[in-house]
Amino acid sequence: MPAPYVVPTYPVTAGKLPGTEEWARQAATHSQGALWNNGTWVHRDIRGKPGQVSNHARGVALDLSYRFYPAQNKGTTDGRAKSLAFMRTALANWQTLGIALVIDYWPQPFGRSWRCDRETWRKATAPTFSGAPGGDWWHVELTLELATDPKAVQKAFAKVFTTP
Repeated sequence: MPAPYVVPTYPVTAGKLPGTEEWARQAATHSQGALWNNGTWVHRDIRGKPGQVSNHARGVALDLSYRFYPAQNKGTTDGRAKSLAFMRTALANWQTLGIALVIDYWPQPFGRSWRCDRETWRKATAPTFSGAPGGDWWHVELTLELATDPKAVQKAFAKVFTTP
């Protein structure tokens, strides 16, 4: 059942939230190494939208890259495919994993987004997301409940993903 998208009502935080950091670690593990943490908390506005605070500043947003960086031991050669399989499973269990929003910057012409209030993907019909098309990462936003509780994140991932 859909849930209201309330992330923009969360307070701005002074730093990283432990559940968000744990979510990024769990995603890296359970995506067969395809995903890696490309950034979580930063105090800034939404790119290209001055005056609109980014949900990264609220501590609940994370960017997970599937870019392959062999020299830095990040990602895999088939990162997009593996990360897409991970994301399908994650979104099928969005309530358990505390997912409120996912942005996929890759698809032409303007990317797409999934939100908890509609439980489906929506293609952008105009330039909406900075980095789209062609961005090689997923932007994920979490509920405040999971973003603040790393043990709840661990339990949620253990319930959804039976093996790393």
